[in-house]
Amino acid sequence: MNNFIAGMRNHPRSLVCLGMVLVSVLAIGLGLAIIIAIATINEKELYRHAICFNGECVKLLAAAIEPALGTAKATLDFGVAIATMGGIFVALLSYFSSASNAALTNHIEHLKVFTEYIEAELQKRDRLARSHFDTLFLYGKIFNQSRSGKTTVSDEYRSFLVELNTIINESNERCSVGTPGGFSYKDHQRRVRDHMIQIGVTVYTAPRNDYFEMENQLFSLLHRLSQSFCSSGVLPDVSPQTYR
Repeated sequence: MNNFIAGMRNHPRSLVCLGMVLVSVLAIGLGLAIIIAIATINEKELYRHAICFNGECVKLLAAAIEPALGTAKATLDFGVAIATMGGIFVALLSYFSSASNAALTNHIEHLKVFTEYIEAELQKRDRLARSHFDTLFLYGKIFNQSRSGKTTVSDEYRSFLVELNTIINESNERCSVGTPGGFSYKDHQRRVRDHMIQIGVTVYTAPRNDYFEMENQLFSLLHRLSQSFCSSGVLPDVSPQTYR
């Protein structure tokens, strides 16, 4: 009994439920047919007749217990219908479950590749630290539908790059000769820092030259991510920086 229960647990719940419904319908219907047959035999005292197995006897017996046979046939037809419709339903559930599992597997594999790529690129850039990158958060911002199996770039990340280019272009303009207010690298640094935190990247404050070296490596990393994980032309390139 314990082995039977353990075996049931290893099967999909929907399949177990379908089996239980089918067994219940057959048991009730066929049980009712047997009761009707016994009641008919008793009522017509068919048990008093001599036992025979020729065609005529079988026809007489079938005619006598026709209600019971009709009940049994209706039960079997109903059971076949349940098995057919239930089988289709279970197949659909299995398909969706398999698709969901496949999507989750692809998500995990893609995230793993992305994380390893980020770590490899950070090792090439001495001004960037692993602790300044929330890789999982960054991945979620770029591929916000990855858990459902889609690795298309999100509109949110595309807008992020557009806004980053706006910051860069405004700093380029402020650096031009004769621009009112001029260019302030501290103000620029603050704007970039506040913007980058939106994708899980922490930009530290630093002296002018150190900051620009770090920023150059950061922007090159974003460019490499776009090249490696996004289709060509999907994302805008990071604008050139002439304010340095």
